[in-house]
Amino acid sequence: MENENIENENIDNKSVGSEKDFRRKKYIILVLIVFILLILILILFLYLTRSPLIFRSGAYSSTTTATVSPRPAGTSGLSLDNSYVFASPLRAKVGGEQIRITVFILDDRGLGISGKTVSLGRGSQLQVSSIQPVTDAQGRATFDVASESTHGVYIIEAAVDGATLIQKATITFD
Repeated sequence: MENENIENENIDNKSVGSEKDFRRKKYIILVLIVFILLILILILFLYLTRSPLIFRSGAYSSTTTATVSPRPAGTSGLSLDNSYVFASPLRAKVGGEQIRITVFILDDRGLGISGKTVSLGRGSQLQVSSIQPVTDAQGRATFDVASESTHGVYIIEAAVDGATLIQKATITFD
């Protein structure tokens, strides 16, 4: 009888031990699955943040299969909606500090147009220096703007081919 009780206790101890082992294995597998999922999410996040597709216009993609027909002669493809004016910094001190104005002239697909002469609206109170008034291959033209003595907020307009861009930049001289 005592032998039977000892055997039953051993069997109970073994079943409790095997139950603990089963729980431990189940816990380890669960932790590994969560760890793998987190790694996959991190890889996906890094891929999406470095992918040029996120920053590329939906209107044009290098993977598009549509054929692009050439433009008829005499049409520039200039898009006033896509072109824009960028100012950096937005605020400067009167009497010598300059603000760099960059104008991007783009076509209807969002691509830069080279060889276009850009002009900025010239106020009598601002000094505009043309750094690169003719657009480069990216459609970029650059200017420096300064105010020698007049404080204020100014709206900078750019024009190309006799048309004023829709988007403007607001700068301040203190």
